[in-house]
Amino acid sequence: MREPSNMIVIPKNIKEIDDPAFFLENIKKSETVSLFNSYMDEQRGLIVNIQVEGAPYQLTVKPTMLDIPDFIRRMHYFSKDEAKRIKKANEGLSVCMDFEGDNAKCFYDQLRIIDAMFPDILAVMDCPAEKLLSGRWVSLAAKSKTMPAPRYLFTVQAVGDGEGEVWLHSHGLKRCGMFELEILCSDAKIYNTHYNVIETFAYRMLESKEGITPGQAVFLGQGGNGQYLVCTAVDWREALKYYPEATMGTEEDRDDGFHSEDMCVLMAYDNPDREAKREYTKIQEYRDMLEHNPMFMISTPETERMRRLAIERVSFLKKGLAKKGNSAIVKIGVTVDEEYRKDGEPGREHMWFEVKKINEDSIEAELTNDPYYVSSIKKGDVATYPIDMITDWILFTKEYRITPDDVYLLDN
Repeated sequence: MREPSNMIVIPKNIKEIDDPAFFLENIKKSETVSLFNSYMDEQRGLIVNIQVEGAPYQLTVKPTMLDIPDFIRRMHYFSKDEAKRIKKANEGLSVCMDFEGDNAKCFYDQLRIIDAMFPDILAVMDCPAEKLLSGRWVSLAAKSKTMPAPRYLFTVQAVGDGEGEVWLHSHGLKRCGMFELEILCSDAKIYNTHYNVIETFAYRMLESKEGITPGQAVFLGQGGNGQYLVCTAVDWREALKYYPEATMGTEEDRDDGFHSEDMCVLMAYDNPDREAKREYTKIQEYRDMLEHNPMFMISTPETERMRRLAIERVSFLKKGLAKKGNSAIVKIGVTVDEEYRKDGEPGREHMWFEVKKINEDSIEAELTNDPYYVSSIKKGDVATYPIDMITDWILFTKEYRITPDDVYLLDN
């Protein structure tokens, strides 16, 4: 099931990838990455044994012809000059390694390894997730104290038949030793929400220490009417029996090998008794709920990761707001009413506020929506909150919508 994680470095100077002495010497200068040894294997290429803060990795490094397929998703903004140079590039450097243990940490370490090898690059093509990453983003992520979002480990493709039917399926989870996820018979009106269903389930898989197996019930969120969404993964062969009308994701679409092995369709359990009997419900039965602003669960570890990144890069928010015409919203975790607390823990409802004023240690902001679980405030209320209560933010400029993840855009 597990596949290697192959990333292709697209350099600014082709000579840098043709000379192993250049990037090996760069690794030796790194304070994070330690070089043990390297040797040439006639079949595999250059083998490099390293450690990243004590974690050992073996890299297979070799030049490769570069041809970026149309289906590769551009994850980041590229300037006109960057896009032009990427389009002209015909050679890159494959940096391949296996993920072992914490997959999010392995992904983060692979970025740090590449940044140590090449401090200044155009882009990185992350082959398993079929994504093109900005070189500026890679450098920023590698130097950050906070790991990138789990969504970077995978992507979700939407393939249409031209007549309204959409087949959604993920790429990238196999390098984590997991099965890929699908939704069959989606459509143009709801496939974006179905994307959120897959993303949330993938997060639960990546965060689970015990692992999630096909048939296991996983709570993903709820609708405004209180209805819960509990999903499970079903082998595509079994799931197709529930979708005789499907024209996408059928056996004819799976003759390439990748889409036929370790692929599971997301279906639902409409009550707790169904799990033991493996009685599945099509995700389409939840259409009404999914069309009316559902709340997908964000785990405590992911909320904390987002909070750390938002606070680590709050200086960029302040820098952006100092420019006339820019505005911002921040997400703040407010303690819920006592009746909604579980096991005595002061749970928080995370809500968006419009920034009115930002100071050194506090922020004045206006609530943009009515809370579900906090009765002491309502939409339109303005109050001052400590900076460390922020869990996310978005800066709006004339050109961009900037989050803590892509603050490199402020340098344009």
